[in-house]
This record gives sequence, C-alpha cells and structure tokens, in this order.
Amino acid sequence: MSPRKNKKKEENPLELSANPALRTRKRVVLDFPPSQLQTPITYILAKEYDVASNILRAEIAPEESGKLVLEMDGLPDNLEKAIQRIKDSGIEVTEVARKVTFDMDQCIHCGACISVCLAGALKLDSEYHLQFIEPKCTICEMCVTSCPVNVVSINL
Repeated sequence: MSPRKNKKKEENPLELSANPALRTRKRVVLDFPPSQLQTPITYILAKEYDVASNILRAEIAPEESGKLVLEMDGLPDNLEKAIQRIKDSGIEVTEVARKVTFDMDQCIHCGACISVCLAGALKLDSEYHLQFIEPKCTICEMCVTSCPVNVVSINL
C-alpha cells in the first residue's frame, strides 16, 4: 500500500488578492522631486506589491517637480509596504483625508455641479435627483464653487 498524500487545499495568494473583501483603498498625493520624475511608480506598485493604482490627477513640470493623486487598491499589508517603498525613494506621500459632502436636504438638484465634474462623480437619476458617486470623486473642488445654493462642502 502506498501512503496517501494529504491533499489539503493550499491558499493561493492570487486568490486572496483578488478577493475584493480583503482589499482596501487609499488615496494619496505623491510629490516628486526632480530626481524622481522618471520613477515608474504605477509599475512598481503593480509588479512588486500587487497594488492597483488609478491616477486621479497629475501635474508634472519637467525638470522641476511632479504631483500625482493616486487611488491605490490592494491588501492592507501590501499597501503599507508600497507606501513605505515610495517614501524611501524620496517621494513625499500624503494620504488624502478630505471628503466631499452634499447637503441633499438643501440641494435643489439644478445640475450646475455636474457640468464641472470632469471625473463623472455627479449625475442626475431618472427622476432628476442629484447622485454623488463618491469613488469617482477626485476632490478637485469644482463642484463647491459651482453650486448656487452652497450645499457642497469639503470635510477635512
């Protein structure tokens, strides 16, 4: 008789990282010094840390500086390691703690904010009520200045 092998199911790390319940999101602002403008941040995040990144805003002045607003999605430990790696390379990292809020009780649903929202975070539903899709929001603050009744605010 040959000994039976215990075929216990092993956890696949790719299955864990693909499970959306285990992943978290962080929004960060990266300030690049001139020496780091050519650093392939999104590639490093994906390849080395299995962190997906969505560029929400970018400003680059060649030979001078760069600013990148990223939404990072990954396992919590991987996110922390990735952020530390970015900091160690000389890039300043600031977590975005601001949030856009709408006072829907006071909103007149005029849609003025929709036309200035380049991220597509605002829309009118079939009954012409304003809908805010927070994950799409880049916190550009354009909706704040466009609102005629001042129902939009930024919470720090």
